[in-house]
Amino acid sequence: MKLSILIPSFNNISYLKFFVNSLKKNSLHEHEIIIHVNDGSDGTLQYVKDNNLKFTHSDKNIGLCSSMNM
Repeated sequence: MKLSILIPSFNNISYLKFFVNSLKKNSLHEHEIIIHVNDGSDGTLQYVKDNNLKFTHSDKNIGLCSSMNM
């Protein structure tokens, strides 16, 4: 069984990097990470692209519920 981890993010790249690295380092279960980038003007959008992470993107902050649904 593969676990999907959904992460909504709104211009908080330092915490996102820490969280993603921690998941990769410490998870004992097969998983996929899917990030929704709200805005991303702090470098988050480029970070997910550069690191080949699965992601969705909105140009503005669409809120938690809409981010998770995307």
